[in-house]
Amino acid sequence: MKCRAIVVIDYEFPNGYKEAAVEQEAIENAIRELVKGNPRVVHSEVDIKERRGDSKPDIKKMKLRSS
Repeated sequence: MKCRAIVVIDYEFPNGYKEAAVEQEAIENAIRELVKGNPRVVHSEVDIKERRGDSKPDIKKMKLRSS
């Protein structure tokens, strides 16, 4: 069986992209440690993008597409 875990974290960075880059590196390191040595994990990826609006997403209703 194949599964995908989805985690959503919304941030506010008052000082812009430099803060976001530092946070992205911290998340990448945390995920690397989380999946290290776990034979069930076949792929992991971290990406931080600018978000719009203030509403919280419902991840159960999210539709993910690959391009």
